[in-house]
Amino acid sequence: MKIVTADSACSILNKDLMPTNILSTVAIVVDFPYEIPIQVQARDGDYSIKDPTVLVHELRLCEELLGVEAAECVHFDLTLGGINLLDITDEFLFQLNLSPRGRSVLHAILPDLREIALSIDEKYHAPVLAMGKRSLPVRIAELYASAYGIARGIKIASVSEAGESIYLGLPEKVLAFFDEKGKVKVTSEEPMEGSLVAEMPINNGVLVEPFLNPMTRGFQVLRLTKRET
Repeated sequence: MKIVTADSACSILNKDLMPTNILSTVAIVVDFPYEIPIQVQARDGDYSIKDPTVLVHELRLCEELLGVEAAECVHFDLTLGGINLLDITDEFLFQLNLSPRGRSVLHAILPDLREIALSIDEKYHAPVLAMGKRSLPVRIAELYASAYGIARGIKIASVSEAGESIYLGLPEKVLAFFDEKGKVKVTSEEPMEGSLVAEMPINNGVLVEPFLNPMTRGFQVLRLTKRET
């Protein structure tokens, strides 16, 4: 069964090492054995970390990718027990264990999500399932979004002032490793996910210093500094 999904990752951190934005969104198609995507489509992101419309952009990117590679279903990055987005009702939303703000935000973007889900269903006969973080394909998309986000962060650092640093935050239990061939390898630290790896070429003109975020356990930070010439 082929599955399409999308996720977003990586953020420029503020002086308190807290995330401010989203740098990258990636959609993928995966098939058995669900480790390496057979299609990848990436977009630069410039969304606020609090902007819920990123979910709308992720689903639109899934629809775009379905035009390139057919799949049996969409795993949407919203953890609602795998319900089809077209089956979500106001009564269902009311019964969810959400904060008033969370319910309000979801209610605000739901019309756009339903519209895209209906288009996907009509054109590609693929249900959009609200699987969220329980989905392995969503995790794979997160790793690839991390790799693309790191590459973009390094590109941003490469045009900054020499000696100036920016701090890039990665998703939870995601680690980045850098080889001598100019590539970043992103891996999952979750149990049973050691075989999942995403790679991207990077700019070698930037010093990368990884460390663990002292403000939030389980999150790696990359200090990126343009090298002196």
